[in-house]
Amino acid sequence: MSTAAPRMRNMTLLLERQGQALRQGDLSAVAKLGPVLEHAFQTLLHGRPARGEDETDLIALRDAARHNGALIAATLDGFKSANALLAPASARSFTGYDALGRSSEIGTARPCVEQRS
Repeated sequence: MSTAAPRMRNMTLLLERQGQALRQGDLSAVAKLGPVLEHAFQTLLHGRPARGEDETDLIALRDAARHNGALIAATLDGFKSANALLAPASARSFTGYDALGRSSEIGTARPCVEQRS
C-alpha cells in the first residue's frame, strides 16, 4: 500500500472537520485545526509521490480546500459586519447639510491643526 493514500485520506478528513467546524461556528476547533492542517499539507507536499496516487483525489483535496477558504472568507466578512454594527456610536458618522446646502461628515473626530501666533 502506498503512503500517499493515507496522507491524502488524513488531509481529506482534516478538511472535512475544518469545514464542519466553520459551518457550526466552532472557532476554537478551527483554530486548533490550523496547525494540524498546515503540518498535514507540508507532509503531503514534501512526500514522494507514490504509485497509484490518483489525480482525482488531489482535485478533491483542492476543491475541499477552496470550499473551506470560501467559508473562512464569509466568516471574516461576518465579523467585519458585526464589528461595524457594534462600533461605539461616537465612531459612527453620517453626512449632514448646513443651511447653505453644503455637506459635511458629522460624528467623527477629524484631526486638525490649530494655528497659534
